[in-house]
Amino acid sequence: MSSTGLNKSNKLQKQGFEWVKVSEMFEKTPETDFNCAYPGYSGLWCRLIMAVTSYAMTKNSVAVIHGPANCAWAVRNFCQTNYSLYYGNPFLHMPVTCIDQNDVISGGTDKLVTVLKQVDKDYKPGHICVFDTCSTALIGDDVETAVNMAQKSCNARIDYIPSAGFTTPPLGKSIEQTALRYAEIMDSPTKTIENSVNILGQYKEQQDSSPMPGKKKCKNRRGKYPDDASELVRLVEGIGLNIHRILISGTHDYIKTAPQAKVNVISCPTWGFPLAERMREKFSIPYINQSIPIGVEPTKKWVTELAKFTGRELEAKDFIQRELEELMPVFERAKNLVNGKIALIECGRNSQTAFARPMALARALEELGMSVRLFGLHPLELRAKAMDFEYFMREGFDPLILNGNYAYQQPVNIAHIMEDPGQGEYVYFTQDIFPAVRSGILDPANVARVETGVHLRRVIDAPGRGVGFRGARALYHSIIEAVMFSEKTTKPTLYTRVHGNFYESF
Repeated sequence: MSSTGLNKSNKLQKQGFEWVKVSEMFEKTPETDFNCAYPGYSGLWCRLIMAVTSYAMTKNSVAVIHGPANCAWAVRNFCQTNYSLYYGNPFLHMPVTCIDQNDVISGGTDKLVTVLKQVDKDYKPGHICVFDTCSTALIGDDVETAVNMAQKSCNARIDYIPSAGFTTPPLGKSIEQTALRYAEIMDSPTKTIENSVNILGQYKEQQDSSPMPGKKKCKNRRGKYPDDASELVRLVEGIGLNIHRILISGTHDYIKTAPQAKVNVISCPTWGFPLAERMREKFSIPYINQSIPIGVEPTKKWVTELAKFTGRELEAKDFIQRELEELMPVFERAKNLVNGKIALIECGRNSQTAFARPMALARALEELGMSVRLFGLHPLELRAKAMDFEYFMREGFDPLILNGNYAYQQPVNIAHIMEDPGQGEYVYFTQDIFPAVRSGILDPANVARVETGVHLRRVIDAPGRGVGFRGARALYHSIIEAVMFSEKTTKPTLYTRVHGNFYESF
């Protein structure tokens, strides 16, 4: 028996797994470091990759990678195969200083100065950001001095985001430390714009408030497939407020004037809370504590807290009432189909790093009367995302999660989870680009399956991650379709017949 009193399947038990509360998993896990009980990892989510891809949403900018060519190649490959295919800004210039073995001995500071001057001359960008690598950080290259030297003869503003991969192996800590640096790019405000709101925590979503060129009917740059920011903008404007900045995106001028906003609201807690806290410390800008509003009640709380701070309670009441009148019929229909069923929610099949979004999804599914079970989160990543953990604990949400000795980049066998005796009927919610599939075991025909990973989810007029009222509506529709499909057919889908053993071997 686990500490929660749930039965465990023999296969899970033999592997050392148990169902515990999220808070128990957090308490049992040592601080984010390598150890025998919870072997850590490095390189899968290199800090350099996370830092450069956060910057990739800026416009008229160049990322200079100070390191060897293979580091730049790794970032470019990630951006090409797992980034620009799915998200806003299609291309970011990434010249590299091409540090070699000689530079490791003699230092590469002079080479960085030369490259920065050449980039300013050739690309004529509005902003340049320098990202160092493990090799240049290990030899102690003075990047800040190089930036100051180059800045004297460059027109573009130059900033530096430390990004050596070995400094923060866990993804959560890498994101936290990267997000903080954007406050250093901002200027102290000369004024505060009334009724203005910043949305913080938008990663990989190119946003501004202007329509798509030549597309009169498109109110956002994602066209008929909006993203989280599009829906959050709608919520903010729905109570009579104005969007000032959506970060991290835009030009340097767009980012540096963000402190002129009256208040910050949070989309993704992992990216948003660190930056919001630093902006409060540096510029005295308050922020709203609600985050990642997936589901009816979380969205209501997100809107209501913002309304209370800005004196828009009446507008919020009317807005929420209108939204719920449209939403509740599909909510009730979904609830009738899944009430009492178990939601198996994946926290990143191969990355083992997703936490905030699966938790927000779990919170929304509990509203439907489902019992939630999260799995696939490396314990060290939970520790590294303490800001997310603390947020959900403040909200009083502490569901069950599968805790154990997760092997590096090896997903848990979902079939073993489903064999857990006495658990009931499942609905499988994927969270990655490689969802588990196998004809006859993990097929949509025999296990209701809802795709919630952004890479595989495109819903017309609804954000892919499912935030806000429109995101909730799309989620409920997807659940209804998945459950009804699994009940009407027993023939395996073509996808699982072709790819059933492709991504992993059971």
